[in-house]
Amino acid sequence: MVPVIAAALSVLVVGSCSNGGPGGEAQESPTTMASATAGADGIQTITVTGDDQLRYEPSVIRAKPGKLRITLRTIGGTPHDLEVRPAKINTGLVSKDQERSIEVTLSRGRYDFVCTFHLTSNMVGVIDVS
Repeated sequence: MVPVIAAALSVLVVGSCSNGGPGGEAQESPTTMASATAGADGIQTITVTGDDQLRYEPSVIRAKPGKLRITLRTIGGTPHDLEVRPAKINTGLVSKDQERSIEVTLSRGRYDFVCTFHLTSNMVGVIDVS
C-alpha cells in the first residue's frame, strides 16, 4: 500500500510543474503580476515583454472593466505575438526590440492572452478584470 501512495504522490508533484528543464527535471513557470494604469484619456495601459525563454512579463495583468491598451515588446531574438482570447485581437508578429499595441474593451472576468507561435510551449498569460 505504501509504494502505491508514494507513486501517486510523485505523479502529483511532477504533474503540478509545467515544462521540463534541460535535464528532464520539472520546472515551474514563473508568474508575475502587474496592474494596468489609467491614462488621462481613460484608457488603461500596460506593456508586456516576450522573451527567449518563451515567457510573458507580466504573465498576469490586473485591469478594471473598460478599454485596455496592451503593448507587446519583444526582447531577445525570438519573435512573438500577443492575442487576447476569446476576442482574437492580435498584435501580429513582433520582432526583436520592436513593439506593437492592441486595444480591447473588456468586462469583468478572466481572459487569456497567448503567443500563437509558442502556445504549445505554454506561452500564456491571464487578464483579470475586476
